[in-house]
Amino acid sequence: MQYKTEKMKRYIIILVLAIISINSFGQTQNDYIEYYNLTNEGDKQIYLKNDSLAYDYYLKAFQKVDFIHSSKLIIGAKLAIKQEDFRNAYEFSKNAIIQGTETKFYKNKEFKKFRKTDLFKVFKDSLTYYQAEYKKHLNNDYKKQIDSLYYVDQRIIRKNRSVKGKYDIDKSKLPENLFDLDSLIFADILALIEKYGFATEKNVGEESFSKIWIFYHHNIRLPKNEKYIELAQQALKEGAYLPNFYAWMFDQSKTFKKEDPYFYFGVVFTGDMDSEKKNIVNKRRYKWGVKPLEAQKTIQKKNSLIQKNLW
Repeated sequence: MQYKTEKMKRYIIILVLAIISINSFGQTQNDYIEYYNLTNEGDKQIYLKNDSLAYDYYLKAFQKVDFIHSSKLIIGAKLAIKQEDFRNAYEFSKNAIIQGTETKFYKNKEFKKFRKTDLFKVFKDSLTYYQAEYKKHLNNDYKKQIDSLYYVDQRIIRKNRSVKGKYDIDKSKLPENLFDLDSLIFADILALIEKYGFATEKNVGEESFSKIWIFYHHNIRLPKNEKYIELAQQALKEGAYLPNFYAWMFDQSKTFKKEDPYFYFGVVFTGDMDSEKKNIVNKRRYKWGVKPLEAQKTIQKKNSLIQKNLW
């Protein structure tokens, strides 16, 4: 009898939380640039150990868009747990699973307090349902095509053996210069965008979304494809292209034209820049949701300089 009572209690909690979810996170402003900038400030406050303030920034950011990236949801859940806001910890964790995130994240030490709550028991009991919801809303054709193109980009062209897949590829029909395949892949991506819209976590899941940037990077940076810069900017504004990837691609497009970097992203920055130039570069970064120069530090590693992310 006690087991049935506990089970009924959990079902009631799920129902209540579902109603709260509909009312709390159905925002439609979709200001992704502001969303990026707010989470960037939240990350800075985490670095400075101001977790309460960081949580405020994340909550404000989440109200700016109707779809929140899984990586942001998990950070939001960690911050919620520190503030003992276990309802939001549940909500953010649940949505991350529905968007295709692997379940192992909740086993981390940051989730220890949450794992002791009744809400976590509800969350754990409902994992199968959340995973079914993920599959139900997935565009399987879009996902499969992105995955296969990524395999060609990484395994066939660039010989990255860490990328696995079972694809029947007739290597006798491949061009002598494998890098000629980049433009063919990009043509396929453009056709998929025309058919389905931008690939996002929402329609292809977190794993396949994490691959899409590489196609933009390898192609839009080239001078012959400069006309697609606006497409990349549109994707960024719609949450379909992350700021760091955009800044890296854009600065490489400058390099190809032998021009100075615009964002100084993906470029080893030693700090030899006057305050006026830093302000200009940081304003450029803010306009596109990229973290300021101060978020990174250049360090010496063996015989080279590398960029270390501070926050």
